[in-house]
Amino acid sequence: MDASIRKRMANAVLATIAVVVLGSVLAQTTELRVWFGRENFIPADQFATFHAEHPDIRVNFEVIRLEDVPTQLILAQRAGQAPDIVQIASHTVPQMASSGLLQSIGELVERWQAEMPDSYAALAPITWSAASYDGEVYGASLFNQSMYLFYRSDWLAEAGIMETPRTLDEVLSAARAMSTLPAGGDRIGFSVIGTANVPPVWELPLFMSLGGQFVDGVPQLDSEAGYAFIDFYQTLMREGLAHPDSLAWDPGEMRAAVIGGRAGMMIEGEHIYVPIHEQIPYGTGAWSFTLLPHREGAESEARYIALGFPFLMTAASENGDAVLKVLEYLSRPDILMNVALTYQPTSNLRVAEDPRYLAAKPWALDILPLFEQVVQFPAHPSNQLEIMDVLVELRQEMLANPTADPVDMARRYQVLLDEAASR
Repeated sequence: MDASIRKRMANAVLATIAVVVLGSVLAQTTELRVWFGRENFIPADQFATFHAEHPDIRVNFEVIRLEDVPTQLILAQRAGQAPDIVQIASHTVPQMASSGLLQSIGELVERWQAEMPDSYAALAPITWSAASYDGEVYGASLFNQSMYLFYRSDWLAEAGIMETPRTLDEVLSAARAMSTLPAGGDRIGFSVIGTANVPPVWELPLFMSLGGQFVDGVPQLDSEAGYAFIDFYQTLMREGLAHPDSLAWDPGEMRAAVIGGRAGMMIEGEHIYVPIHEQIPYGTGAWSFTLLPHREGAESEARYIALGFPFLMTAASENGDAVLKVLEYLSRPDILMNVALTYQPTSNLRVAEDPRYLAAKPWALDILPLFEQVVQFPAHPSNQLEIMDVLVELRQEMLANPTADPVDMARRYQVLLDEAASR
């Protein structure tokens, strides 16, 4: 046989062997898809360390906005393209679970505790409670926070107000005083969101701090708390304590007014304190925060809610072992640290006690006793998204019709909320 023919035959055999070997390797590799709710949540190493530790698992990830996940997951599941892990806002867990979009990871959590006890012990109970519904755990909420009243303490001092405003009337009085201060331009006392493009996660915490109650996950607007809640936003607009263009403001514009020195107060989460601290250092007496206000004489009715951003296992995933490894990886202090330093606070207790974390977030110890008072969001089990849509409509009407009767508005929207819950 000619030498060249033998060489070609040998090469063909080697190529066939290579294809078989490569195919075998690929067949043993588990592909895992993860949806992150914000780019800020993605680990700094983008899973490089994970892939080095687990060469048999390949994690592919992308960003699907928290607000879009419920709809996108339904479409992806119908098309047979659902990811293995999704990150969502905790108030949508009940509806997604009851709709069959998630699966319980109770057995995986038990394995986590048994096989990786040190890693498991570092996680606060809210890790599981903010990712649960009806007694089942669907994932791990590694990032959690609440909403607080942010205020310019230097403005309060300038206005002669030495006590932190704690009641709704005191907040309005402080907003009036701040709005009259000279600053080389107009100041507003309170910065608010008015757009219809974001969920009402800024308003619902105030409703609860005012004593607002829920029945089967439905806010009871037709109540004293509901009337006070609506009247508060109307008063801000009616008296010029909020910007006249607030109806069109999104979260960025609300925050920019405060960071830019044009507004004295807002309802906002701790993650925004990071960019504020960069512009106006904390601890200089310029700004601070406190629990959201309560109604005069109704402090015992006030409740403060936690907002979590859990990673959940979808009903479509068949890779429980790989999901467990990814969740444990995402929970590690060295992986969480960058996100915790620059963005959302974490439920990993070791990160919360780390000197680097305390140095980057000097308010962390001050906020801890406030966060210990939070309770879980009382979400509706099947129609939470529809309820949120009604509350967004309410947001806009409160700001657009500041002279309307708040009792009448509360009763009209109570009907809409009840209808949304019963669909």
